[in-house]
Amino acid sequence: MQWLDRVSAAMLARTPPQRQVFRDGWGDPDVLDWYASIVREPPEIPEVALRAGARHRLDGLVATDLTFDTPALHLPAAAHPGRARVIEPPDGAERACVLMAAWNEHGYDARTRLARLLAPHGIASVILENPHYGARRADPGDDRPLATVADFAVMGRAAVVEGLTVLAAVRREGRTPGVAGFSMGGNMAAFVGAMAPFPTAISPAAGSHSPAPPFLQGVIRTAIAWDALGGDDPDTRERLRGFFRSASVLDHDPPPHTAAAVMVAGTIDGFVPTSAVLALHRHWPGSKMEWVNAGHATLLWRNKDRMADGIVQSFDRLAALDGA
Repeated sequence: MQWLDRVSAAMLARTPPQRQVFRDGWGDPDVLDWYASIVREPPEIPEVALRAGARHRLDGLVATDLTFDTPALHLPAAAHPGRARVIEPPDGAERACVLMAAWNEHGYDARTRLARLLAPHGIASVILENPHYGARRADPGDDRPLATVADFAVMGRAAVVEGLTVLAAVRREGRTPGVAGFSMGGNMAAFVGAMAPFPTAISPAAGSHSPAPPFLQGVIRTAIAWDALGGDDPDTRERLRGFFRSASVLDHDPPPHTAAAVMVAGTIDGFVPTSAVLALHRHWPGSKMEWVNAGHATLLWRNKDRMADGIVQSFDRLAALDGA
């Protein structure tokens, strides 16, 4: 584990109860039952219009805010409508990558830095605001909005549904679609890419095949409110492990375009086990694995160029695959 991840682990272990992960327990049992019944099923992708709003210049690029009618279910009123921001060169771009949000990532700023690296390569970025996050929070002052396991289930499914919806809208515009993300965003990108019924460039960074390894093997496990879930005991851990394992990209047969995927991950990541990344890589025959000598935090903050390069490669590999 890289030293910065160790510092993060020590801080997480001291998380006060009111800020712990799943601080309010399991949540609505009906929602959990609904999630269990649909989690392995690819969602239908409705044809949803992306409505353009505010448009402004951003360091020589153009940023356009979008809204859309979310097709996702069980979301609170504050999560309607869906929100995204497109960042692209002034003359537009023929390629567009949907960037999924990392854990607890509010707003667009972190992914804007990645978008700036992609624009010179002719790639527009569509930065999706996750339900329950940023301006889509029920309580704008709550910076830890996923209080229950049910909240996490709704958010995860909604992010995948919305990612697919926006991806399809990008394709209807005549652009080559792609999807990427870091950490939880990498996991979501893998789900979106695996479920996309059309050729899609995919580049998960520090992306696990399932939420199970990061939550139960990574350092984030020390910030889970185990008492609220029933106690820090084998039964509770196994129940949570079973819930997370029910959502795995490994349960979905890889479509042909996953052969063009490029995965980027740190060799000493304390949050996402390397075995969880390798499992996804091996599940997608032909995909490419790019290792960086970094931990979780340093991959994000000091190696965005490697993440951007993975995205560029995934588009180029997809083009070569289509031309084969």
